[in-house]
Parts: sequence; structure tokens; C-alpha cells
Amino acid sequence: MIYVICSSKKWFIKYSSNKLRNKNFTFIKKKEKLNLKYLKKIKPKFIFFTHWSYKVPTNIINSFNCINFHVAPLPFGRGGSPIQNLIIRGFKKSPLCAIKMIEKLDAGPIILKKKLDLDGNLEGIFKRMTKIIEMMIFEIIKKLPKSNIQKGKIYNFKRIKPKESNLVSEKRIISVFNKIRMLDSDEYPRAFIKLNGLKIIFNDVKKINKNTLKAKCIIKKLSNT
Repeated sequence: MIYVICSSKKWFIKYSSNKLRNKNFTFIKKKEKLNLKYLKKIKPKFIFFTHWSYKVPTNIINSFNCINFHVAPLPFGRGGSPIQNLIIRGFKKSPLCAIKMIEKLDAGPIILKKKLDLDGNLEGIFKRMTKIIEMMIFEIIKKLPKSNIQKGKIYNFKRIKPKESNLVSEKRIISVFNKIRMLDSDEYPRAFIKLNGLKIIFNDVKKINKNTLKAKCIIKKLSNT
């Protein structure tokens, strides 16, 4: 039996265990590899999307058991950058949902839910997510749980843009803290400020007290100055 795992970002592959390193699992990392001809050739039982930055073609969704993983108390929080959008809104924890994919983004029935802690930096959250997703994959493979239609008020998130990593508009210590930690991964543009022709990029932020933060930084000279 073949199972496909699609991940356009590096974090899931980086932190996943050796249990997925066998002939039954095939990883797809690039958009062009995800095509109907190839998938029909290998005939996967499930296609799991752990973090996929591209629209999945409808003919693939309709031809295979496609399941994506999304962090949000759905239907609140469909759409882009869910971890960052939840942290901005003060969420400390969130369901991590396995969703039966349909053409409409993040709108399919929910197969499984597990609780995810949103504490710490983004890289740490990705590491915890990987362990949970891996556990969910094996649970689904063993016996596909009954799915449940999403119920409640729909709220769609917008993807966080690179320019929103700028700290210049943040006025509160907690907002600065959250923005630095929620972008603290090589997968995203880290939080920064620009000052006198320099770009100061922050990571590894910690609270010293309610009015003081401590963080590491890299300082780069902007090329157009």
C-alpha cells in the first residue's frame, strides 16, 4: 500500500520520524510532481497534505482520498497563515484538524482533531505539529474515522504577507513578543525593523518581565542605501 505525503515546506520532513522512511510512503515536495499521471501510476490509498502552498487540482481531489491538516477551530480560521492569525488573536491552544479535502479550501468534513499548544516560537510549534500529524496519519491509515461536517460561523483568515513582519507599527510589548515568535522559523520572513539604512531581524525572543523582552538579532545593511 502506498501513501503520499505532500509538503512544500521543510519542517514536516525535517522533524518526522523514521516510521515514514519506508517503501510505503512517498514524499512530494514540488508542485510539478503532484500530477494526475504520476499519482495514477503509483495509486496511493491516501494523499496527505501536511503543508502545501499551492492549489491542489480538482481532478486530483476528486480521484484520490486527499487529506490536509489545518490548525484552527474550524470553520473559524479557514485560509492562510492560521498559526500566526490565531496567535495575533490571543489563542493559546487550537485544534489541529485532519480534513477530507473538497474543492473549497479548508471546508471539507473533519476526520480527526487533536489539541495543539501554540506556546513558544514557530519552529517549536512545527516540531510539536509534526509529532501530532504523524500520529494522526497512522490512526487514519489503520482505520479511517467517521468524518463530521463543519458546523458554526465561517471566518476566513488572510495569508500574512512578508511586509507584515515589520515591527514598526507594534505599540505593545505583547504584540512585539508574539510577532517575533510567530515568525521565528526559516520557513517565514522573520520579524524586523528598518533603521537608518539597516535591517534588524529578530529571533529567539523571551519575556524578562511585563515591560521587557530579550531577543537575538541579525543586522544587515540595506543594499539600496
